[in-house]
Amino acid sequence: MNSAAPKLHGHSLLQDALQRLLRNRVAVYSAVFLALMALACFVLPLFACIPNPNLTDLDHIAAASSLKHWLGTDHLGRDMLARVLYGGRISLLVGLLATAVAVAVGVTYGMISGYVGGRTDAVMMRIVDVLFALPFIVVVVVLSLSIEDPCRQITASVVQLTGWSHDAVAPILGLLPVFLAIGALGWLTLARIVRTQTFVLREQEFVLAARSLGLSHFTILFRHIAPNLLGPVIVYTTLAVPGIILTESTLSFIGLGVKAPNSSWGTLIKEGADRMEVAPELLIYPAAFFCLTLLALNSLGDGLRDAFDPRSVKD
Repeated sequence: MNSAAPKLHGHSLLQDALQRLLRNRVAVYSAVFLALMALACFVLPLFACIPNPNLTDLDHIAAASSLKHWLGTDHLGRDMLARVLYGGRISLLVGLLATAVAVAVGVTYGMISGYVGGRTDAVMMRIVDVLFALPFIVVVVVLSLSIEDPCRQITASVVQLTGWSHDAVAPILGLLPVFLAIGALGWLTLARIVRTQTFVLREQEFVLAARSLGLSHFTILFRHIAPNLLGPVIVYTTLAVPGIILTESTLSFIGLGVKAPNSSWGTLIKEGADRMEVAPELLIYPAAFFCLTLLALNSLGDGLRDAFDPRSVKD
């Protein structure tokens, strides 16, 4: 008597990693928190309940929390909740966009260096060593001074062409020096990681089989090697975003980031630190949002690392 054989359903490495990630409650809660934070910063300010963050209210200077101003106001009567949400929009946007640029450059550079090898790899890695030696703050200062006037011209051109308000365009384009500095130096660590992984992958059987079939180097790199780098790249990305947000906040804290009257979490923390003795809530609110976001990003990064590399889990 023949019985039908049970069907066996296989699982891909991505599915296994996702299952391990979902079992990590801290990582899941962190992902939910980050989703809610993104919605609060990017969607909530679109509604009328959130006022203009630069609008002063002289009748409510340094006011306490109320129905009109949920987190109170600062020393100029500006709504703190609006400033924290708009500041979070700038900080998160810098972290995501700068990380995307760093990942794109670092992955491409590292794959080419590791795949080609030889003298080309040696030259490319020496370039990385030279860029590593450049002091980051000095690069930002030089870029800020050299492209300050072009940024103003670009801002005026964008406002004229699109019809958008100057207040909506200036905060983003004003961070162009920070974007350029992070883009010039932020991909170096990822390039080294990808290069090492590519060294291992290029000797695997599936790459040798692709070569024997006559596939082009471009196809081998981006269709066969790149997908196998997904795990380390995702982990690095989630761990790099908080670092870049922290960098932007540090630069804004020392006056090299967002320009007044616009704000990021770094500028709000700087303003709160200057007045912490008379109004500690001006420091507590942005610092709380900033610290919780960084904690969630780091927890999610740790969860992704454990999900994509189970060997990293300590017993």
